[in-house]
Amino acid sequence: MPNIGTNILVLRFSSIGDIIQTTSVLNTIKKYFPRTSITYLTLSKYKPLLKNHPSIDNLLSINPKKDQTGLKKIKKIYEKNSFDLIVDLHNSLRSKLIRRKFSNIDSVYVRKPRMKRLALFLNHINRFENGFNQRSWLHDPLKNFLPTDTVYSSISLNLSKKEVQDAKNFLNKSKKNSKNYFSIIPGAAWFNKEWGIEKYISVIKLCAKKYDLIPVLVGSLEDTICFEIEKKTSLPIINLAGKTNLRESMAIIQKSLFCIGSDTGFTYAAEAFGVPTIVILGPTSKETGAGLISKNSINLHAGNLWCRPCSQNGSFPCYRDKKYCMENISTEKVIAHISNFLN
Repeated sequence: MPNIGTNILVLRFSSIGDIIQTTSVLNTIKKYFPRTSITYLTLSKYKPLLKNHPSIDNLLSINPKKDQTGLKKIKKIYEKNSFDLIVDLHNSLRSKLIRRKFSNIDSVYVRKPRMKRLALFLNHINRFENGFNQRSWLHDPLKNFLPTDTVYSSISLNLSKKEVQDAKNFLNKSKKNSKNYFSIIPGAAWFNKEWGIEKYISVIKLCAKKYDLIPVLVGSLEDTICFEIEKKTSLPIINLAGKTNLRESMAIIQKSLFCIGSDTGFTYAAEAFGVPTIVILGPTSKETGAGLISKNSINLHAGNLWCRPCSQNGSFPCYRDKKYCMENISTEKVIAHISNFLN
């Protein structure tokens, strides 16, 4: 088994969910090679996600507007650090340029299963091996360094006590009782990954009536579904879309009783914090990198649907008369899992 080295550079530049997934690899490296120092390089807008992560010794970032591809920044980094290995967990144009620029450093990288994905999306032929998921795929570049019986680590994030307390204080300023709340993350980068507004409202009504719980909507200003849900219900609701930064959103989610959401970044943050979570998978699947793994998490999807999955990230326009992959996921299924969480 080759030596992984004492100082490695990990590359991953986007996005929220994918970066959170890479923490599993970081934790695995630290478990088997505790003396190895990990430098993590990402984009500046995602750097707060990994602040104070216990498996990262040096967290660095690139601002694309200033650093362009990041070659100048990585050169400065390299002048201060003698890396033994580059671990490219993105394999994007930017990360390829970095590897090429510093070809004198050994590197490993993820290989994107493009042909298998095309076979799945276009011909609905699944050529992925059993058990394939995002976590196993991200560990693949390191298989020669790890023991054959390696147990992949869980994903994780880290918040300070002050950040958690500040989140509590932030919610307490609301006129509504936010002592017992659950998080909803209804937005997504692509419309096809959003569940129905009325379906979310039905879940909110049930949780208010049966469990006296208040929903907290987490998202950005671009997540218009949050505002539509707020507009169409008269029940107490806290809509934080666009009102919190990454760290504040993470702290809100961490203290939730449970979380419901689309296949999007903050849903994976909930899993990283061990919050019981339901992810509603429409056009995506585990072969596309979607889905939760922890024991107290639930992946809901429409079974036996020939057109699913249709794309890697839900960006492909739906060509059917309606989104069956979302329509066929009933509120009753979601409510049943919530009852299991709370009873």
